[in-house]
Amino acid sequence: MEKSKLNPITRRIEDKKDELAKLIQVKEYSEVLGNQLELLQEKLSTMADGTEALSLVLSNWDSIIQSVSLASMGLMKYSENDYENEEEPPLPETLVRMRLEPEDE
Repeated sequence: MEKSKLNPITRRIEDKKDELAKLIQVKEYSEVLGNQLELLQEKLSTMADGTEALSLVLSNWDSIIQSVSLASMGLMKYSENDYENEEEPPLPETLVRMRLEPEDE
């Protein structure tokens, strides 16, 4: 039956039922949105941790490149013929990594 043909009380009840249905739908959408925001928060937290790790790795690259460059400097005294004539071609200097601070026991 059309709402315009209902008496005012019945029409008002129907309007309230429609309003309740829409409020329930808004509540469901709000719960879904809340869950999605929680997942987003977890992902952003993971990204922040990954960014910190990446920052730490990149901060070490300068010293790594300097070490590789230092190890390769000894190769500058060799010519192309040295690489072709020898059984074992010249290699960069060996880098040794040593802990300078004592480990906590």
